[in-house]
Amino acid sequence: MNNIDYLNLDGRSLYMLKLIHELRSVTAAATRLGVTQSSVSHSLDRMRGLLGDPLFIKTGRSMVPTARVEAMMDDIGDVLDGLQSLYSQAAFEPGRARERFSVTCNDFEHDLMVPAIFSRLQSEAPHCSLRTYQHHFFSYDCLEKGHTDLQLSPYPPKDTADLVITPLCTDRMITYYDPHMRDAPKSIEDFATSRHAILSLGQDEGTHVDKALSEQKLERQVAYFGPNFASIAMVVRGSNMLATAPSRMANSIFKDLAWAETPLALDPIDFYMIWHIRNRHSPRHKWFRDLVRDVSKSLPQAETIHQANVGRGEGGTDGMTRSSKVGRSASDANT
Repeated sequence: MNNIDYLNLDGRSLYMLKLIHELRSVTAAATRLGVTQSSVSHSLDRMRGLLGDPLFIKTGRSMVPTARVEAMMDDIGDVLDGLQSLYSQAAFEPGRARERFSVTCNDFEHDLMVPAIFSRLQSEAPHCSLRTYQHHFFSYDCLEKGHTDLQLSPYPPKDTADLVITPLCTDRMITYYDPHMRDAPKSIEDFATSRHAILSLGQDEGTHVDKALSEQKLERQVAYFGPNFASIAMVVRGSNMLATAPSRMANSIFKDLAWAETPLALDPIDFYMIWHIRNRHSPRHKWFRDLVRDVSKSLPQAETIHQANVGRGEGGTDGMTRSSKVGRSASDANT
């Protein structure tokens, strides 16, 4: 017994023992397995040799299990359940799955996409849950270490050896303000001389907006440097400051502020889904990636949001809401 190689025990043979135990018949087990009786008898002889026990004793038309088989049944059931679990990972069934999915993002990506992602998840995989994590400045450790499934960000990594970057959606920048405290900026000079609240994620506090202004020989006055867009929206409310941020925030973080077109020609801002290459062939992960991609395609376009706001009179008090192809580059860290 000490010389038995347990790795020679295979799932099909263990299932065969389970069936013979349940049915008390080699013939019935063969029928259930869809094989010949001689095939089951041959496998049973093999298992007897491996385990050093007769396993079943024929009495009349019935196969009576030995004490060894009776003692093995619970363990065999556990092994078969484990094998079934391993196999089920090859095909993800959202309706039956009990998984936790995780996403790393900042406040804008969260407000833009996570509610819709969660709604779809609850609809298609009702027993699954979702956890979101705060995105750390240009860090992808959570993906590298396998702590999260996806990262949503406008800042794709430069070194993509182990990370896959999937484009999701594009937005443009507009300028928000509190209409109870001031009017929309009437010119680029008015914009530059106003006080600003900006998103600043790194040590370099210069932004793409400042670069564009410097090309016009202008410089703006930054009064507040915030760690996220929510903090910027909070300080702009009740002040005469301006905040330049993605247009899709008009219905979320900045929804109670007015907005105007930014008087600078800026590049669009792109948003990405970033994930680790180890998950390329994972059915579970692929299903979740497809869900996130579908959600991004179903998001209302920026112009649709603007038109809805104009219809509700939310675009500003003086008709400053205009259509324009302005935005920001995904390579800029600050706003």
